[in-house]
Amino acid sequence: MLEEMTMRIRGLPQRGAGAPMPRAGQGFTLIEMMTVIAILGILLALATPSFTAYFEKYRAKRAAETISAFLVNAKSEAIKRNAMVSTEFRVSGGGATWCLGMVAGTTCNCTAAGSCQIDGVERVVSSADYKGVLLDDPDNGYAFQFDPVRGSLVGTGETVEVVSAGGQQIHVVVSKQGRIRMCSPATAFMGGYAKCP
Repeated sequence: MLEEMTMRIRGLPQRGAGAPMPRAGQGFTLIEMMTVIAILGILLALATPSFTAYFEKYRAKRAAETISAFLVNAKSEAIKRNAMVSTEFRVSGGGATWCLGMVAGTTCNCTAAGSCQIDGVERVVSSADYKGVLLDDPDNGYAFQFDPVRGSLVGTGETVEVVSAGGQQIHVVVSKQGRIRMCSPATAFMGGYAKCP
């Protein structure tokens, strides 16, 4: 009896009926490992759609911000050079294939290599870099010409609609005064931007 009490106090396994058998090694059983793998598989399957939506939004945001920065750069080039600088969009395939080019002068074709250059450097943004991002497809396309005096837009203002694969939109708005801003319409709102008026 004294020996049994001593073994309980020390935490040693007891001998006799009902006493647990000492384990030869530490580790996981095959069933435990398969259970953990099954649970991880279920969690991954549940998380994949939200990651897909996140990446779709991210690509659309990146495309809109690149287009906005590209237009700001064209406006700055016009002021710096004291000469007209033009940007031209080419949109096809219902907005799935698009490009934007910049040239010091009047027009360029961003689908033709070497057509849109400033100082010998090609200035083109393409849908190839933004998988699944669409631009609205206006009948007359987009052509922005920035005046060198104040960087104002020649002609009327225009809105470029960038659409994610999930349908959310970001608008890049170019006003007659040459102000370039981004917003998101209430009907297809994308967080992180002001709502369009």
